[in-house]
Amino acid sequence: MVDSSRHADPDSKAGSKVKPDVGIHKTDDASVTVATPTRFGSALSPAELKKRLLELFNDLAKKLGVSFEIDTDEARDARGQLATYAVEYCACQHRTHLFLVYIYFPHARFIRFDRCGALVSTKFDLSQDCTPLIRFYSRFSKMTDAQRGYDTTVTIASDEETKLAQERLKEWEPKHERPVFKMDVYDDKTPKPRKFLVWGSLADPESPLGRATRGYPALEVTDGLEKAKDAPIMFLKEQWRSKALRPEIDTLRELKKADVKHVPTLLCGGDLPGQVTQTDAFAAKIGRTEGKPIDRRFHVRFVVKEVGRPIERFSSSKEMFQAVYDAFQGHKQAYEKCKLLHRDVSGGNILLVTNGGLLNDWDMAVKVNEDKLGPRAHERTGTWAFMSIDLLRGERRPHKISDDLESFFWVVLYYSLLYLPHNKVGEPGDIIPAIFDQYTSFGETKGGQGK
Repeated sequence: MVDSSRHADPDSKAGSKVKPDVGIHKTDDASVTVATPTRFGSALSPAELKKRLLELFNDLAKKLGVSFEIDTDEARDARGQLATYAVEYCACQHRTHLFLVYIYFPHARFIRFDRCGALVSTKFDLSQDCTPLIRFYSRFSKMTDAQRGYDTTVTIASDEETKLAQERLKEWEPKHERPVFKMDVYDDKTPKPRKFLVWGSLADPESPLGRATRGYPALEVTDGLEKAKDAPIMFLKEQWRSKALRPEIDTLRELKKADVKHVPTLLCGGDLPGQVTQTDAFAAKIGRTEGKPIDRRFHVRFVVKEVGRPIERFSSSKEMFQAVYDAFQGHKQAYEKCKLLHRDVSGGNILLVTNGGLLNDWDMAVKVNEDKLGPRAHERTGTWAFMSIDLLRGERRPHKISDDLESFFWVVLYYSLLYLPHNKVGEPGDIIPAIFDQYTSFGETKGGQGK
């Protein structure tokens, strides 16, 4: 147990001040020193300590008919602090879940985060009986890595693998210190998983909940390092998909079978064995009544052929418009050949590739008929800045093809205002927020007025 309350992790993002009060580490963890006690990359579990009684939850909520989460500024800030720890741990490690201990003397609670929520224990009084805390850490010390929340399909690469990966993936070297990992990718076509080396994700999730999408340029080493020296660089994507939505991997298989152009080319992938959220199961068991329904999530990992570049890296207006046009054609073919709607056309999902562009991230896609009949038929989807006016205004209807087509227009306008010459040069700082970020929040968040 290490006092990490005074030092931020030196490998965290610049300006990061996240410092859990206590970090639990393996006894042989050489990265932990007096000068660097906070190490999110290797810590097993955090603990937060308050010298006074700051209650965040109401154990009698269901009985009293009130919210389980205490609604004060102080309680909201403290819950946000705990969630931030979960974000940092899960960004620096590969996890299925995370245990956290919250002590607010004389009481304490155990919290278990996964990608669909957090399970919170009832409080117990340490001054009366500290057995639960002792029992927790005793059991935690005997757990396997998988039981502690580690994704065991990811391992630290060997020195030889690390050297090769850093040479081949140099173009995508991470901004912060990150090890090279070896990841298993499961596929129903092969009995054994394929192996890929990755060196830092292109973006880390900023929430402890949800899809938690991460993408990596990747090098396959299934057949040994010698073959990997000349193997093509691919793109590996992993996320926690909702059971309520069509699996992206099924969509990519269908697009490939229909020979749809300007979309990612699926090579292999599937759900990881046994990696499923648990919060949803317990929520159903205890009869949770607050908030939105909690969907079960499955951890999926797959590999596609293309490694794209963000659209904002275009070198000319021609290259930008070609990328958008190609993505538009990919969308058109997907709709005409497969009756698929993308439902999240945005700047982040249009990538530059050699001689054009492609429409990426089909995890929100649905069949046209499914969108009208499915469990999420009237749920608003998309990226706020690029959503259609009707959807931003909160219209209760299924997503339509016109919504996707309108999003292409907003992508063009956004990147034109931001990067291309125009006669409003001095005003983008006012224009862009007014058009793309405007919202009102009276019960339900709505927008579209600027557009």
